Amino acid sequence: MFNRNLYIEGKAYFGFLYAHHLELERYNAHFPAFEINIHQLTYGKHEWERAFNYPIIGVGFWYSGLGGSREVGSAFALMPYINFPLVKNKDFSFNFRFALGAGYLTNRFDPVSNYKNLAIGSHLNAAVNLMFEARDRINTYLTASAGVCLQHFSNGSLKEPNYGLNAPMGSLGLAFKPARENKSITDRFYPPTEPFSAILTRSVEFNFGAAIGYKNMQQVFGENYFVYHIYENTFYQVSRKSKWGIGFDASYDPSHIDVLEKKGIPVDNHLQIIRPGINAAYQLVLSKIGFIFNLGLYLGGAERSNGPLYEKLSFQYNFSRNFFANVMLKVHFGRADYVGWGVGYKFDWTFGKKKAHIK
Repeated sequence: MFNRNLYIEGKAYFGFLYAHHLELERYNAHFPAFEINIHQLTYGKHEWERAFNYPIIGVGFWYSGLGGSREVGSAFALMPYINFPLVKNKDFSFNFRFALGAGYLTNRFDPVSNYKNLAIGSHLNAAVNLMFEARDRINTYLTASAGVCLQHFSNGSLKEPNYGLNAPMGSLGLAFKPARENKSITDRFYPPTEPFSAILTRSVEFNFGAAIGYKNMQQVFGENYFVYHIYENTFYQVSRKSKWGIGFDASYDPSHIDVLEKKGIPVDNHLQIIRPGINAAYQLVLSKIGFIFNLGLYLGGAERSNGPLYEKLSFQYNFSRNFFANVMLKVHFGRADYVGWGVGYKFDWTFGKKKAHIK
């Protein structure tokens, strides 16, 4: 462990709540936010660190008053993150930071005491921060940063209402390294994966999976629902980090029956609410972990109030060569539909000749 490699960082943000639904315009406000981070640089101990050009790994505590709205209240978040260098030299880097953790909103929807809060139905939520950031090392101890980001809170429809909160923001930060730099630290660098080790094979990966989601719609229909989702993703590996492909899926959501009947549309056959879809798929690979992004188009289904497009964000853990577990969030234009938990089976079809290892 590189115990001289820890940094403490403070960030100040300023942004606004984006009303991605008309019902959220009442919360429009500009406001500051603050974050304290602890992070460390990686030195290539694991292959994925070398493949991603030595990213920064850390955890941040985030706070904002969200403009002082009595309905929404304040927000706290604890978010582990990984900061990927996109462009990097000795002192400067341009990065993409992905943070995912838990958020707490002080006020939530209540049918009696807080019925005007149509954004969030629970105190505890998922917190996501997506940031593009420039970092410049001033000296041995100090690094300055500036970035733009999107801060998001949502409970994944575990409890309605759940429009979620989205806040585009700008940030300025200063990181401090409390320990002296280890002069022999360069001896601990591992060489980058590429070009010293070329991609050995080309492969197509087939993923088959199933997930079960849960939707709390007590405030709307007085019921809770289980959603059933099956899918297949076909990926072509283009580098050690990335796989691109195409996906097919189908979901069965019993809440659509009540939605249709509320509109005066009878449901004579439950097969009417099955929603098949086709999507473009991307997988970011970090050792046994995969982050999967799907952008899809529905091919059918009687309930179409969410529109023809959908997005899926998945965290996949490959606990063996062929089997994996995953957590999936399905989204329609920034509004979470449900969170699903599932398992799956995958296999590769490999082709192409192996290349010699370059020493």
